[in-house]
Amino acid sequence: MSRRSLLKYAGLGAAALGSASLLTACGGGAGAADGLTTFGIGAFPGDSFFLDTVNLANKDYSRHGLDVPKHLTPQSGVQSFQLMVAGALDGLGADTMLLMATHANSSKGKRPVLIGFRTAETSYGIVGGKDFQGPGSDAGFEEKMRSLKGKKVGVTSVGSGSDLQLKLALELAGMKYGDVTALAVGTTANAIPNLKQGRVDAYVTVQWTSTRYVAKEAGGSIIIDFAEPSVPELLRNQAVLAIAVREEMAQNQPELVTNWLACQDDAKNWIIDNKKAAAELLNTTGLGGNAPEIAEAYIEHYATTMAPNIQPMFKAKKETVEHMATLAERFGSIKKGDITYETLVPEFARA
Repeated sequence: MSRRSLLKYAGLGAAALGSASLLTACGGGAGAADGLTTFGIGAFPGDSFFLDTVNLANKDYSRHGLDVPKHLTPQSGVQSFQLMVAGALDGLGADTMLLMATHANSSKGKRPVLIGFRTAETSYGIVGGKDFQGPGSDAGFEEKMRSLKGKKVGVTSVGSGSDLQLKLALELAGMKYGDVTALAVGTTANAIPNLKQGRVDAYVTVQWTSTRYVAKEAGGSIIIDFAEPSVPELLRNQAVLAIAVREEMAQNQPELVTNWLACQDDAKNWIIDNKKAAAELLNTTGLGGNAPEIAEAYIEHYATTMAPNIQPMFKAKKETVEHMATLAERFGSIKKGDITYETLVPEFARA
């Protein structure tokens, strides 16, 4: 079966099919370099995927036996998992609850499994456009969320991690999803012009840097950062960014998966040991070279706050997985019993 037929068989839409031409350039088509194994990685610009950027810049992949000349950039996390289930993508950093929903609704063997956590905290927020009239920064969580009532709120895509986080935030503020009009506008690059042109009043940001960058570039402001102390613990205390591979790969090629994890561990250590160079790389690759102060602030945050809470080789704790599964059940993304630690997390990835 051709790749295009495979994608159609998996139920991908025209947008995903349009991305199929990228697969060869991103390690999914041409033969691997001598002695290396082809490994297709999905990544986006920004801090949540900065480990991938560092790996590519520092040529870490080849040192661990992987042939990854470029990354594939899908249009959303939803499309990333469509490509993974279809066999066109091998690994990616992903929203944890979206990973769980895909795992629960995909065929055994093809479904994604969780091999670690890159981020043990929430990275989401909501940014308003320049004309958005919201409460001050010292306002409480519920007041900030109520300011969105009747507004058009952009999310990456319907059913994406940002959409799920918006639903949870509204619920915790005593509101309904129908109190806002959620619109799929794509990733950060699409969010900024949509905010500037008033097509959406606010946008749910996915990454620490994008919350600050979107506000800066759109001339708006941060309505709420979900990591703020005033945010309910259920929303704030999340391990939002997991690492995923196909189940059959984790079962049949565990050494390939652990080689990729080793690459990411190299990147984590390089960031901590080279904060200035890391900030420069993040600024040029994820922030268009326009926000060195945001990049520097993030790298300091990563080194002092995030990295110390990451398990060795990103291993996943059972209590963390079960907490995130409980949230996924609350959304109706999965049913009780769909996710177990033993089926979702391969043995080599358990803390």
